[in-house]
Amino acid sequence: MTKTKTKPKDKPPMQILKTATCKTLSGKSTLTYQIGCTPDSVVHLRISKNSGGGFFSEEILSFDAIYEALKKLPSDTPISSYYLAHLFKGKSVNTPSFLLSVLKHLKIIRALPNNKRHHELLDPRPFLDQVSKLMSSPEKTKAPAKRPTKKTVTKKAAVKKASIKKASAKKRSLTSRKASST
Repeated sequence: MTKTKTKPKDKPPMQILKTATCKTLSGKSTLTYQIGCTPDSVVHLRISKNSGGGFFSEEILSFDAIYEALKKLPSDTPISSYYLAHLFKGKSVNTPSFLLSVLKHLKIIRALPNNKRHHELLDPRPFLDQVSKLMSSPEKTKAPAKRPTKKTVTKKAAVKKASIKKASAKKRSLTSRKASST
């Protein structure tokens, strides 16, 4: 008996409107996230990179699903990553906290003054207005311009380069002495 693989439901393509970065809640690493929309103007978020070692899911989530999950909570219940975990279908345990970091950066939530691990929900209209502007912008179809990469010289590379330079100077010196002595 052979098993046949079933194709997952095709999701509509997401057009990336903006790629941005923010610090994790702990401040130990930097996340890269994307804001996108489908052809029917449904807003989505996705975490795409983590500068730290923590695993995460690159799953694309609709903003509506995220906001509804948070809005369902009683108003006196502080928001934590626990309330976002069900959105990720058993993926990495880091992802809900990373999503919370992104939501904080987008000013959809803010930390409570008495407990930095707990948050409160804010009005999403400023964020949605920003997304609407991005959706109506003619620039959205262009690929983001690549910044020229600036090479950073590590200490190890600098030492290696200096030792090679010193060795070649010594070799030239020995060669010139041999030539002058003959």
